Amino acid sequence: MNVHTIFTGIANTHLVASERGIVVIDAGMPRQARRIVNEIRARGHSPSDVRLILLTHGHIDHAGSAVALKRLTGAPIALHRADARLTATRDLKIPPGRNGAIDVAGGVLRAFGWMMPLETFTPDLWLEDGMSLRDFGIDARVVHTPGHTAGSVTLAFDDGTLFVGDALLNVLHVSFPLWWENPASARESACRIKALRPRVCYTGHGRPFDLNALEEFVGDHCG
Repeated sequence: MNVHTIFTGIANTHLVASERGIVVIDAGMPRQARRIVNEIRARGHSPSDVRLILLTHGHIDHAGSAVALKRLTGAPIALHRADARLTATRDLKIPPGRNGAIDVAGGVLRAFGWMMPLETFTPDLWLEDGMSLRDFGIDARVVHTPGHTAGSVTLAFDDGTLFVGDALLNVLHVSFPLWWENPASARESACRIKALRPRVCYTGHGRPFDLNALEEFVGDHCG
């Protein structure tokens, strides 16, 4: 398994490639689909090698190019059912901020949301906690990690590689998401991720991090 990370506007898109094909984890902002396909071709694959477009949650910086990427590859889009509301309408959805300043910034972004319309869609596959994705060529399962959004998921590979979306960030250091729908659930999800004892975590924003960095951040919160 090879992982290649692309910065697609605001967030990271991850390409997970193996001899069984490619899984795209998060599709980036709108108008990023051709760039993603070009990166796929640059690595010796064709668009038809994409088996699945898996969205860790439904925000525009992760789902914005999902429909366009599906058109170019033919691959199905997968999302947790609890985030279906986020991709059903074009308007920008930003949950409450982690603190007052972040909340104000979210309000500004919401005010200009008309400039960033989402191409709406209904997923082809509903992700569920514990679901195996071996039918799509990867030795991984879905772990429901809500908090940032109600339908946020982590993709957990058998080798200890995790893709946590925005459940945890690592921009300057490992942290909780800047915006979250349910802080208590976000903290519980961080503990669930820690309990998986990951070898490496790929995040939607920032650099990958290991278990030591995760434990240092979570501290005694998980008991």
